[in-house]
Amino acid sequence: MSDPITESDLLAYVDDQLAPARRIEVEEHLARDPEAAARIMADLKDRDALRLIHAAPLSRPSENTLKLAVRLERALAWREIGTKLRRIAAVAALIGFGWFAHGQVGLGISDSEASPKPPAFVEDALHSHETGLLRARMTSQPEVEDYNPAEILAATGIQLPPLPKDWQVRDAQIFPSRHGHSVELAIDAGSLGRVSLFAAQTPAFDVAAPTLAHFEKVTAVYWQTGKLTYALTGNGSDKDLEQAAIRLSGKLQ
Repeated sequence: MSDPITESDLLAYVDDQLAPARRIEVEEHLARDPEAAARIMADLKDRDALRLIHAAPLSRPSENTLKLAVRLERALAWREIGTKLRRIAAVAALIGFGWFAHGQVGLGISDSEASPKPPAFVEDALHSHETGLLRARMTSQPEVEDYNPAEILAATGIQLPPLPKDWQVRDAQIFPSRHGHSVELAIDAGSLGRVSLFAAQTPAFDVAAPTLAHFEKVTAVYWQTGKLTYALTGNGSDKDLEQAAIRLSGKLQ
């Protein structure tokens, strides 16, 4: 059974940030909820209008631009849905001036600056991944292939998803994390190569679909289920890593 559609899902749908499978689920939800569908269509119209303004020749913001930005910002504040579209509204209000300044003195907003920063636990997952690779290279640090998910759950409160049959755990370690315990599995994941599955506790309850994050040497796909956060890290293709993370997150339901 799929997760209930939340306001965060609707936000991500408008912002083109959902995985394909989750996007289909949102569209099925909207097909059954005309009121929500009408609201989302209005947000999509405003978003597309802002994108057209963004793509227009460099100029100072028009009165219509400012009105559109203010209208979208107020609507989002009233609905209390995240920060992504608030960022769009705020940027839209300054698009004219920002791009005018860009044309005059080389200032502007890059894609990397506008992209949302991954949660802090993703940084912990990267450190755990690097530690696992380091351990694999050290003869004095033998890897622990035999792990017991039930024992880990009982001792730490961290639930690990069942792994695909062709995945082989090469090392299992428990580390401290900023909010309690964390678990890191080093896995030979078939066509994905060596990956790390990181799981940790978090104090804030939430449900977040798998999301891609690119780093200098690896790619991570992170998600949250209740008070547990997860990250799958490796060097596989974006599509394969994301599909693997979606399968793992589905097994936690």
